[in-house]
Amino acid sequence: MEGSVNKGIWRRFWILLPVLVVLIIASRVYIRSVIDTYEARGILPHVGQALSSSDVTLSEPGVVEVVSVSQDEAGRMRVIFHAVGDGEVEASAGTPDALDVWVLHVQNNAIFEGGVNFSGWEAIHVSTCIFFVVLIVLFASVLVQLWRNAWYGYEMVASGGALLFCLFQFALLTFFFVRGSLLTFSHLALELTDAVQYFAMLTLIPVALVAFLVSLSNISLIRHEGLRPVNLLGIAASVFLAAVCLLWYNFTSILVGFFESFDVIRILDSLFAVGLAYGECLFLSTIACAWLASRHVPQHGVDYLVILGCGLRADGTPCPLLAGRVDKAREFDESRMAVGDAPATFVPSGGQGPDEVMSEAQSMRNYLVEKGVAPERIVLEDRSETTRQNMAFSREVIERHAECDVGEVRVGFSTTNYHVFRGYVCAHDAGMVAEGMGSKTKAYFWPNAFLREFIGLLAAQWRTILQTFVVLAASYILAEYVLLLG
Repeated sequence: MEGSVNKGIWRRFWILLPVLVVLIIASRVYIRSVIDTYEARGILPHVGQALSSSDVTLSEPGVVEVVSVSQDEAGRMRVIFHAVGDGEVEASAGTPDALDVWVLHVQNNAIFEGGVNFSGWEAIHVSTCIFFVVLIVLFASVLVQLWRNAWYGYEMVASGGALLFCLFQFALLTFFFVRGSLLTFSHLALELTDAVQYFAMLTLIPVALVAFLVSLSNISLIRHEGLRPVNLLGIAASVFLAAVCLLWYNFTSILVGFFESFDVIRILDSLFAVGLAYGECLFLSTIACAWLASRHVPQHGVDYLVILGCGLRADGTPCPLLAGRVDKAREFDESRMAVGDAPATFVPSGGQGPDEVMSEAQSMRNYLVEKGVAPERIVLEDRSETTRQNMAFSREVIERHAECDVGEVRVGFSTTNYHVFRGYVCAHDAGMVAEGMGSKTKAYFWPNAFLREFIGLLAAQWRTILQTFVVLAASYILAEYVLLLG
């Protein structure tokens, strides 16, 4: 069933291969066309000095020649060299008190400074921006398709997290491009590898605010619902987040006590930052997707409308939360019948708990009948104890009643707004395409719901998340230690 909805949704990413090939070829062609010249920039200012080619001293003749010498707005020297022959030369300019030195290596008519920097590197900057634009478009198109298909779930969360990550990278690269603050290829590689550090720093205040609000919501939840381990989830997450942020701020100094190699410290610090940034993107995406799922309203009628149970009063009547779910389903059905859609068959879903006088399904049936719903329009699913069982057992009930596969009928479900996303996930796991709707409830339920879905995402998709993390971390380390250090 899932394949019928998302068939081919990830195939579009194959376009990345030809795009990458084109960008590499275009960058290589451009670089080869200009790599025989090199613009070296001084570090020290030479304000007020009249500079010329004679001010540049070459340690070896016949390797490069000086084409021109100028100064930028800050008075720093800018020297353009042209390749003459293979070899290595040290070029210097200035006075003993203000001396700039460049070590240039020429091979096959190509000039490199320090074995890394070269002319035309800007093509790599532009190509990287274009590549991120393509990634952004692809992930955005996946999200739009999933949203149009009402396919809220972990696929949407993963795509949203990747989109946020790519958007930040693109924004950072574009900022550098517009500002013109990158002077060399090694500078570009360094800023790319530090991007996740910037992301973590920029998001620290918003994340701290979220942690504070989550803790406050948990206090309200405990006051209204009692002290239970599940109601402490937000406070526990806030403490964990505070510990992670504290560890991140002191991570480098901690590593210095264990490792002498700066390269090892840099690698471990990058791994930590990538994990923190990617985790933040996934969490923010979880919040956005859960909120969108809660706001969704099916645009068409359904054949079967599952109502997810959640608890009864002592006398067997639905608690306010459960009554809200039943009322939401009934009101939706009435609104669709008012515009000519056929009436739905209600499927109250929920078994009998140890402290309940009847099953949740039976209680919901009684409530529906009291509200004027004909008994023949109600079929019960009274065995389930969890949301996952709600969906799995409801599928069996629907197929038995409809005498056909669940894919041949339209299915909807009603639950509380903060629980809609969980309903979608469990419906997908049960092999059902179902559209959810949510009844309103108190705001203090939301943070725990977000955290529960985020933890559910980590548990259900840990292999994919780990693989993505490995790819991201490897990319950053490769950029830093292969591209930057040559």
